[in-house]
Amino acid sequence: MSCPKCHKNESQNKDGFTAQGSQRYRCKNCGARYTPEPREAGYSEEIRLQAVRMYADGAGFRQVARQLKVSHVSVMNWVKAYAAQIPDAPMPAEVADVEMDELYTFIESKKTESTS
Repeated sequence: MSCPKCHKNESQNKDGFTAQGSQRYRCKNCGARYTPEPREAGYSEEIRLQAVRMYADGAGFRQVARQLKVSHVSVMNWVKAYAAQIPDAPMPAEVADVEMDELYTFIESKKTESTS
């Protein structure tokens, strides 16, 4: 095993572990810290697609996160990124008929007074 910075083989000491669990080394010659076989950080594509499918089936962000043991913010980011990849639906050039539902809006003052 050699240092990636100074390329010397001697004086390579173990120096703890990375957050992903890989062994970290430190070169005594130049002081560089490195991991010879780093593990990939993040979640697999399978987990991401499973989270998007679960959300599309009606599960909430936090429920998906609890089931997959990931952060709910990660689930939100994955769903948002997946939605950005979906192309927009084509809009017709001309519209013949338009249907609208009734809309009721309260404009005046309230009928009752506050009780506090």
